[in-house]
Amino acid sequence: MNISEIDYPYYSYIPSRFGAGTFSIFVYISLLGWFIQSLHIRCRPLALPIFLFLAHLTTFIELILRGTLYIDILNTKLLYKITARLLSLSPRLLLLANYYCLVELRGKQARRILDRTIDITIPIIVIIAEIFLIIADELSFDIKHYQLTFYLRQSSGGLILSLSLIFYIIWYLSIPHVRRLYILPLLAVSSACVLIEAIYIQIISIPSFFFLLKQNELWFYTGHLCPIVLALATWSMYHPSKLLPPLEKNISHDENDKQLLPPHSSV
Repeated sequence: MNISEIDYPYYSYIPSRFGAGTFSIFVYISLLGWFIQSLHIRCRPLALPIFLFLAHLTTFIELILRGTLYIDILNTKLLYKITARLLSLSPRLLLLANYYCLVELRGKQARRILDRTIDITIPIIVIIAEIFLIIADELSFDIKHYQLTFYLRQSSGGLILSLSLIFYIIWYLSIPHVRRLYILPLLAVSSACVLIEAIYIQIISIPSFFFLLKQNELWFYTGHLCPIVLALATWSMYHPSKLLPPLEKNISHDENDKQLLPPHSSV
């Protein structure tokens, strides 16, 4: 496909105002639910409600811009940079929320070096991935750097996809089965949605797929928006403060040093 025939990196379709408006309502309701619950229920750690609030907010703002602005305004350099950041932040914030919730689910068990590693390493990798994407977006307006922008997009997407997959390894190997049950619906849905979005981003970082999938808004809804909205709604429905088990230091142990955890809640 001839690059000159594509208005890279701008929209090659007219965004659906009805679709954006409909999804913005769902995100707004989910945002209110999350915000109200977070005000009334103490959620640990403090970063967790902040991540989810910002993920809701960035998704909502992007949908409002998508649903209210005309295509000739959206396809400007300034608006592209704004919407690109909004689109990339929500899945990254959800990824961080998944990991931080995982640390809390562990309950500060032995081998706490893993918790500290997650707390420090994961945000750094996410920031590096975002920096790669920011540079790619900046260079996208110069045709001379066309190939470089896709290399940067692939590097950024590869880091996020790797973190999305590593999450399952840590979840399986470092969390006892009895603790996983407490928050299984939440993390199962949220991590799956983040993984789907990461796969979609990695696919569209390939030039041929980028131009193919960017021609139809349906792929945007399928690969990005629907998974993100579903994940956000799941966090609001299954607020972690209601589901997380007590910390290890606050529970009793039997003669075999197994944790005597209270029954987990289904709400």
